[in-house]
Amino acid sequence: MEINTDYDFIPPYPVMILLSFLAGLTGMYLLNIRDGIRKNVAGYFCLLAPAMSIFLGIVLTYLSSGFQYFGLSSIGGLAGMYAASLTLALISGKPGEIGIMMKNCTLLLPLMYSISKIGCLLGGCCRGIAYHGAFRIHYTGSRTDSAYVFPVQLTETILFLLIFLLGMFLQRKIRNPVPAVFILSAVTKFLLDFMRESHAGEIISFTQMLCLILILTEMILIFFRKRNNQV
Repeated sequence: MEINTDYDFIPPYPVMILLSFLAGLTGMYLLNIRDGIRKNVAGYFCLLAPAMSIFLGIVLTYLSSGFQYFGLSSIGGLAGMYAASLTLALISGKPGEIGIMMKNCTLLLPLMYSISKIGCLLGGCCRGIAYHGAFRIHYTGSRTDSAYVFPVQLTETILFLLIFLLGMFLQRKIRNPVPAVFILSAVTKFLLDFMRESHAGEIISFTQMLCLILILTEMILIFFRKRNNQV
């Protein structure tokens, strides 16, 4: 597949980021309303979440780069979405709303990430390691060096779309699909980071360390949930 990054009109990256927010926030709004969240609370979340997600995404990229450049970190964006869910649930003050909003946020985040990576694919950022095998991406154009790379962004798009669909299926079958979706997403992100060009020369990246922290945190929460249910 050949991708020319010399676009004449609107850059694809911001377009796909916008579409990811539209798809994710629409889904979260509908799920929150279905699960008993008041419409005004669900609506305020849709206003607050993009601002907090973009802000924390930029801040985390700036910090992790050693204060050298700005960009959107996916894990920072995830933190912003959760922070918005927690903020609105606490302001609302109704018992159980934190769990509902956090659950629906977790279910839709893989879809948002999947769509956003199409922007990375078309824009040439976050690209894969040098690769000349099947399904390689050939980047051309003045905005990127000519290179044959592993299709890591496309792989992320497909896998996270599948995780999203799995989460939608699991929510109909089990009481709490959040741990499975959360850990599967973090593990997938951790493994695919090895195939990114920016990982060259590193044993473990900053993003992978954050993924390990997220996985460990969720496993601790699972342990305490099970322990409390047994008491």
